[in-house]
Amino acid sequence: METTFIYQDKEIQLTRYPATTDKSLRAWSNAELLVLDYIKDKKVESIHTFNDRFGIWNCTLNNTKVTTIWNYASQQKAIEQNLLLNKLSIEVTYKTSLEKLDSVALALIKVPKSLELFEMFLQQVHKSSNVNTEVVGGFMTKYFSASYLKIAEKYFEVVEQSQAWKKARLLILKQPKSIASYKELIHSFEWKGSEYKQYFGVFSSGNIDIGTQFFLEHLQLKQEEQKVLDLASGNGVIARWVTQQNSDAEVTLVDDFNLAVASSKLNIKNQKANFVCSDTLTSSEDDSFDLVLSNPPFHFEHENNIEVTLALFKDVFRVLKPNGRLVLVANTHLNYRTHLSKLFKQVEVLQQNKKFQIIACVKKA
Repeated sequence: METTFIYQDKEIQLTRYPATTDKSLRAWSNAELLVLDYIKDKKVESIHTFNDRFGIWNCTLNNTKVTTIWNYASQQKAIEQNLLLNKLSIEVTYKTSLEKLDSVALALIKVPKSLELFEMFLQQVHKSSNVNTEVVGGFMTKYFSASYLKIAEKYFEVVEQSQAWKKARLLILKQPKSIASYKELIHSFEWKGSEYKQYFGVFSSGNIDIGTQFFLEHLQLKQEEQKVLDLASGNGVIARWVTQQNSDAEVTLVDDFNLAVASSKLNIKNQKANFVCSDTLTSSEDDSFDLVLSNPPFHFEHENNIEVTLALFKDVFRVLKPNGRLVLVANTHLNYRTHLSKLFKQVEVLQQNKKFQIIACVKKA
């Protein structure tokens, strides 16, 4: 696995967090290198970075005033890990996608898979822009579509693309447009008579995904299951269902994505709800939950990877009480039952259709 590259005659080391056994994956893309080449001679006092997933821009631009707009708890860990690896300062200025930025002179964006998240980034930049603001977005050509251009044209007069280099290109945006009012980047929708809201970019845009629907149609709580963890909680629909079934239940929602956590706070108004933005369960004590529920992700941007979820299963086993249950829904082709059988003595498929399985595991006392 490639872990080093040269930038301005200096060797930079970058590793992935979470770690992966897939040797074809590295912690940067040619698109991010192309961005660095484009800005190398620009004289700016500050830079705002978006979707710097593993810290390439934080490491190479460490001598510049950088503000990092973060979306994932694991992203912050990856950035710190690579700053330390390169013996650089780990004092990073972080902002979320929902915070107001200082005046933006230059914004660097690794163009995300989500069109909605891309629009959220551009709107956030635009709100703090001036006539000289420039946005440089890097993308791999095979993942790009005209839809990105249409979004960019809402906010900027000049929308240009660079020549391709090693299957990567740049999207260069200049001259912010005059916008009288901004639309709220929140979806509102109904499901089973209840209203739900979620920010742009959160999984399953504007509806409850079919896997979760299948899960909740067949899920049954036990009376003694009072402390419940919703793992990879998304907009909070599973945890909200739990509180509707049992108003006395104490629910904890954990998600790596800060916009998912923010969305779940819109949907659950319950003093017994705890919201955690994290990629692990380190904040939870051993033997602390009666029930863990999950619709775990396996898509990470353009990658399919179950390694993160398999690592979480080990954490789930630790935080479950003796005789506690893990119940999850997953695509049938992922074969989670085989992996879970290595941890739990009792594993069974409760329900199945052509696409999904609901799997229940018991941590035997």
